[in-house]
Amino acid sequence: MHQAAFAATDSKPNIVIILADDLGIECLSSYGGTDHTTPNLDKLATQGMRFTHCFSHPYCSPSRASLLTGRYPFKNGLKVVIYNERAHANTYLHVDQPSFARQLKQAGYTTAIAGKWQLEFLHQRNSIKDFGFDQYQCWQIFRDDKSKTRRFHNPHFNRNGTVIADEIKGRYGPEVNVEFLIDFIKTNVAKKKPFLAYYTSLLPHFPWVPTPDSKDQDYKLPSATHKGNPKYFPYMVSYLDKNVGRIMLALDEQGIADNTILMFMADNGTDRSLKNSWGDGKSIKGGKGTMTDRGTRVPLIVRWPGHIMPGSTCSDLVDFSDLLPTLCELTGAPLPQEKIHGRSFLAQLLAGRGDPREWVHVQMNGNRHVRDREYILNNKDQLRPVVEIWEDPAKPDQNKHPEKEQAARKRLQAVFDDLGK
Repeated sequence: MHQAAFAATDSKPNIVIILADDLGIECLSSYGGTDHTTPNLDKLATQGMRFTHCFSHPYCSPSRASLLTGRYPFKNGLKVVIYNERAHANTYLHVDQPSFARQLKQAGYTTAIAGKWQLEFLHQRNSIKDFGFDQYQCWQIFRDDKSKTRRFHNPHFNRNGTVIADEIKGRYGPEVNVEFLIDFIKTNVAKKKPFLAYYTSLLPHFPWVPTPDSKDQDYKLPSATHKGNPKYFPYMVSYLDKNVGRIMLALDEQGIADNTILMFMADNGTDRSLKNSWGDGKSIKGGKGTMTDRGTRVPLIVRWPGHIMPGSTCSDLVDFSDLLPTLCELTGAPLPQEKIHGRSFLAQLLAGRGDPREWVHVQMNGNRHVRDREYILNNKDQLRPVVEIWEDPAKPDQNKHPEKEQAARKRLQAVFDDLGK
């Protein structure tokens, strides 16, 4: 099946993955959101497949680790978001875990990442190349003196082992990262090498500050830890969309769009300080950091011209562990020797029925749940019905269905038993 993924092309497909930071589905018009203008992401949705039920974890570090390793947090070891230099000094993703970049290198791919890493603190240890990335440019969150750095204006980045803060002083961080990846793409096109470009966008995560396109530029962030002003969030979503457009244009200009699989995802739901409008005026409060659909149901859009039906949708359940095996099947790369939890969704991409999941797994710290179409069971043996994102997740279900609940508890408990601890 690996060979069938790229048999119709002259070479293995290039892979571009764009991962937004703190962006729930309610922020995108292609998913029903009404507050933000995202023409490039709208275009991407019309050109590819939009998944309606893709699930992350509630925070970035566990989500990014699951994407990279194909494993759930209880197995890859990164159960919490790392942000505190002292408290999380010894919390990081160990290099003995699998990595989709490492697997694709075995299939002849050149690899790069730019943006946010947050699987370890780069001033303490740096394993990015050990995880299979040939080139990287990532935000280094702390300086050697343990002071926190900035990611947007006057960014503090580590490029292939060297801090380049002075070199990019006065620049806007997201621009610098997109330029880095576009240069990487051009270099590999010239060399006729298949590539993996992983853009882990810093946008639209707080601090909410002006972008180069904001109407006013006078806002001064009080400190490196301040969340900023939410009025700038729409500008940041718009700039994220602009950067998606820049990458799409680069693929067109290099003549490789038809042989490039472009994926857009987000690492978790929108920040809880924010509200966004959905559909016919429903107000959706962000759910980042919560074990709800608002915190974990995220966009996934995939384009591959000539292979994926334009404007199609898929309602199958998908979770972040599924990316690694999907990339391996798409490229002919071997699966890792280590056991993974993910299941390839290539068949869905190519309009086949495949073997869709019946459940997804979500974890935050020691809290875990498995979710199917109707019910959620957590590791405290608490069962609750699935609610739509516009419904209050804390509102109790008024309609009890004892027989359905008993059946749901039995089937979801069997999933926990099979997964183990």
